[in-house]
Amino acid sequence: MRAPRLAALCATLAALLCACEDAAPQREAVEVKRKDELPKWLTPIDRVDPAYWLAARKSGGAPVVESRVARLQAALDIGGAHFLEAPRMLANRAAQLGDMLSEIGAAEDEAESIESLAGVAAATGSKQTFGDLCQHYFNLRKQGATRDAALADLLERYSVQKRGQ
Repeated sequence: MRAPRLAALCATLAALLCACEDAAPQREAVEVKRKDELPKWLTPIDRVDPAYWLAARKSGGAPVVESRVARLQAALDIGGAHFLEAPRMLANRAAQLGDMLSEIGAAEDEAESIESLAGVAAATGSKQTFGDLCQHYFNLRKQGATRDAALADLLERYSVQKRGQ
């Protein structure tokens, strides 16, 4: 009698666990009304959606435009396919890169930066570290390379990884 009950209980638990794994992950996003409510950097315990956070920090306190959030989300999704970091860290690194580029007079859109560097990572045939690529890209830009020249340089350097496979 006990074995059939135990088997039924195990089957039920297995079905529930499988259902949990199949469900699309729910992103909890807390809408931030003012720029000063935004965390400086996203931590694992922050409940702010990374795409929303990136859009809100650029808005300067103005209402966040949903199309901008969607654009950033699409870029983070592309980045997720090519980088090892989670969306939260991609957002942090993209914001950091954006700040550093602004400081040298070479401001860029974070979504474009993520997508462009994802293109470099894609050429390797394996996932890369976004933070490393950001730093290499920034160093090239700081040395005076244009956006296109810096991306071409990185593409050449990183694509060697795929040729070596």
